[in-house]
Amino acid sequence: MDKFHSAIEGVYWIMKDDSLPPLVKIENPILAATFGATLATKRSTAETARKGEDRDRLVIEPYANPFRVYPLIEDYEDFKALLSKEAVDCYIINTGAFLNKDITKDVTLGVIESIVEETAAFKPFGDGTGLAYLDVPGYEPPLEDENYKKLVKERMAMRIEFLQTFNQEHPDSPLPDEAIHAFDQIVQSL
Repeated sequence: MDKFHSAIEGVYWIMKDDSLPPLVKIENPILAATFGATLATKRSTAETARKGEDRDRLVIEPYANPFRVYPLIEDYEDFKALLSKEAVDCYIINTGAFLNKDITKDVTLGVIESIVEETAAFKPFGDGTGLAYLDVPGYEPPLEDENYKKLVKERMAMRIEFLQTFNQEHPDSPLPDEAIHAFDQIVQSL
């Protein structure tokens, strides 16, 4: 069994979702655990791609663990419990691109440093979404732009569809409705 001897202060979901700015803070444990369960990324060259699979296509890999041999609900409940603790924050680090702009290694290191050095100042990612973003020059989310809001809604819908399909395929160990409702709230808030 893995064990940490010091307290966990933060959980970071590393994604490649071009609808998200370089650093997003998730403000509630249900949404945070659900983003982990619907971690969006792209296949690496180290992975064996399925025949005809596009490596540039966004895929969902729950908790970045393709080798899970136990029900996904166990990870969901464990992360939700961990993220319910007051001293544990949850973030999404986007290491791919934001809209059409690559997120450089320097930007990624800078956003991580801002958390470590406690200098990060977050702005709301819309009203009622449960998300906030770090204002990084050149990577500001255009929250008033209808095309941008449409893209974010599409990505949340992709996650909702994944959860619904997962629950249909795993009726004995589905993820709770609260997970789907967490993304519905984002869609309705934008």
